[in-house]
Parts: sequence; C-alpha cells; structure tokens
Amino acid sequence: MFAQTFIIMKNFFLITFLCVGFSIFGQNEPPKMPKYVAKNAAGIFFYNIVEATEKVKFKSSEKDVIPVFTKELKNYNSIIKKISFLNTPKLMEVELTINSMGEQIYKNQDLADRVKGMITEVVLPVRDSVLKKEEALNKKLETILSKRSFKRWIRYQNKQKEKLIPEQPQNNQNRATNNSMMMRRNRMGMGGRRF
Repeated sequence: MFAQTFIIMKNFFLITFLCVGFSIFGQNEPPKMPKYVAKNAAGIFFYNIVEATEKVKFKSSEKDVIPVFTKELKNYNSIIKKISFLNTPKLMEVELTINSMGEQIYKNQDLADRVKGMITEVVLPVRDSVLKKEEALNKKLETILSKRSFKRWIRYQNKQKEKLIPEQPQNNQNRATNNSMMMRRNRMGMGGRRF
C-alpha cells in the first residue's frame, strides 16, 4: 500500500516537473516591440482639472487660489490642444511609419537611422515646445501655490508624465525566471517567519 502510493506520488511529481519544464523552456519568443505613440513621445497630454485640484489638496486657507489654479490649467490645456492640432498629421505619419516597420528597425541599421532622423525632425521640436509651456505653467503655479501644494503639484505632474512611458516588454523566459526567483525568495522556513 505504501509502496504503491509512493510510486504514484513519484510519477505525479515527475510529470508535473516535466510539464512545467517544457512550458518554461518552450516559450523563448523574443519580446514584442511596444506600440509607438508619437503624442506620448512628444509629451502631449491634458490635465484633468478636477483630479489635479483633488491631488494638490488645497488647505482651507488656500481656497481663494483654486480658481486661479484652474484658470492656469485651462490655459495650459488650450495651448497644448493647439500644439497637438497643428502637429497631429506629422506625428501620425511618424507613428504609422514606426509601427508598420516594427522589428525591421532593429535588424536594418539604415532604416533605424532614417526613423531616428524622422523622430529628431518631428517629435523633438514638438516635445521642446511642450516642455517650454510646461515650464511656464510651473513658474506661474510656483508663485501662486504654497510650497507644500507646489510639491504635490510636481508629484502629480510627474505621475502623469510616467503614464506616457510605455512598459518594456519581457520575454517569457525572463518572466519565468523572475517568478521562480520570487518563489525562492518568498519560501517560508522556520515556522513561516524570517528573522
């Protein structure tokens, strides 16, 4: 009885081990290139005024500043809409070119240089103009807001910019390695506590 259950358990663990091994090593695909969004690369985004007002968390003594704050954000959003409207055709062309070429950009150096030239020609000037408008907004807000509120504003602004950055794709082998490392790291010994 004990020998039969031991053999069954041994076979079960062997089959499980083999299935997991084949599934991990069978997925060695290269990571896919993330979709390129030219407006995100140029830093074009609009602030949600209600959300920004909530995130800055004005004190009761600063309630008179809220209308000025919202006015400045509305002005900034309208300027960025104009920049976006004027540059959308060029940005869409760059985006379409990069997304259609995909993996070929990594393989062909001449093609990569041409795409890099398109980006420096089109996207970087738009990004520079957006950054100038952003700096002007921050200078105005620094004079209006208290130090604490301005720090919260900068934190909110940086989080909004981070949303524009695409996530780096991981290939499946790296993901499996990371998962096994996490499992090893989280293994509990000595009654479930680590000292």
